[in-house]
Amino acid sequence: MRIGVYVTSGRTRAKKTKIKRLVKKVLAAEDKQLAVVNVILTDDEYLTRLNELYFKKKHATNVISFDLGEVSEIYVSEDRAGDVYELYYFILHGLLHVIGYDHRNKREDSLMEKKCVEYLSDE
Repeated sequence: MRIGVYVTSGRTRAKKTKIKRLVKKVLAAEDKQLAVVNVILTDDEYLTRLNELYFKKKHATNVISFDLGEVSEIYVSEDRAGDVYELYYFILHGLLHVIGYDHRNKREDSLMEKKCVEYLSDE
């Protein structure tokens, strides 16, 4: 597996090594394998463009993820994260979407929240 971390928003508060470690930890715990995971740390403007282009929504969001087969991409808005913990949370949230989790109802929403907090708690 290859994990790429890219910063298009200037400087980031996140540590690339920690992002890679978190991605590996979640995939191992969930017994999932991905060939390539790219985490792109960007800004509201970029997420707004993606959201409009792919989801027809004209506003920013905290994370957008794509499972493109061999490559998975997780775009995170640094502008939306109040602190570095929240930034890592958004990354994990996007990763959970890539591996099949969703939040179409309160039960699924609660499960995703629980998993993100759990995976971050021992970091």
